[in-house]
Amino acid sequence: MTEDNSIEKGRTGGWADRKSFRRGFLALLVIAALAAAAAGFVPAFQNKNPHFAVERYGVFFAIYGFVAFAFIVLAGQHLRKLVGRKEDYYDERE
Repeated sequence: MTEDNSIEKGRTGGWADRKSFRRGFLALLVIAALAAAAAGFVPAFQNKNPHFAVERYGVFFAIYGFVAFAFIVLAGQHLRKLVGRKEDYYDERE
């Protein structure tokens, strides 16, 4: 008996490796993102008394979140160069 049943069927990888799953999952994420952005224009979801004037725009929080996330990712790439160790860092001590 083999450990992985998918090998017996001639498939390699799991259910998340299927192309149909990846396309469907990406489509679901795009639909969710568009729905969240569209919800910003619905008056029921808008703040009646915003703290700042820019909060009156429907997609302000979506744009703000994207810019903040992109900044964190890009800053992390450069921070890794500053605090990262060489690959053989622990081998040098021996």
